[in-house]
Amino acid sequence: MFRRPTFSLPLPKALRRFLRDHEGVAAIEFALVAPVLIIAYLGMADITLGLMAARKTSHLAATIGDLASQSDNLTASNISDLWTIGASMLSPFNTTVGLKMRLTEVEMNTNNQIVVMWSKSTSNWSSDGLGVSTAFPAITPTQLPVNQYLIVTDVEYDYISPFGKFLPGTTVFTYTFYHHPRNGTQVTNIG
Repeated sequence: MFRRPTFSLPLPKALRRFLRDHEGVAAIEFALVAPVLIIAYLGMADITLGLMAARKTSHLAATIGDLASQSDNLTASNISDLWTIGASMLSPFNTTVGLKMRLTEVEMNTNNQIVVMWSKSTSNWSSDGLGVSTAFPAITPTQLPVNQYLIVTDVEYDYISPFGKFLPGTTVFTYTFYHHPRNGTQVTNIG
């Protein structure tokens, strides 16, 4: 059984009455705990949305690279369709401003240098320049034999948190995927 503390000092009558009164304790406890629980809930929701945007961005990069590598050639219409597919894959997130996509085909030449054969990107991002390039240090002759081709897919998404208190205002998710052409030869760009 709960025993109330006894005080040896004489207390004023009002203070003694206050210490004996237990009505409204639950309301006061709720008022102290509720803000902490609400902040924790919003924080988890914010982080979950950020993780979902990161996963969708990664999936988008892998998918458009895979679709491009399955083609023998890509027209301007095919590329435009890939950009549309990519934007729709990020639904329900806003893609009108912060989504950038780029497809680049590279070849390893006989001097073990990466040569950009073609590069296409969304209008808000620059394409890689044609010719010998140092922009792909991750591709080595061990990974890409001489006279072989590789489709490089770059996707960048500027995620803006709906709450903005738990994740920074804008978080940039950047992914790069590499795909060998499925037909075993070069994917030509005729658009």
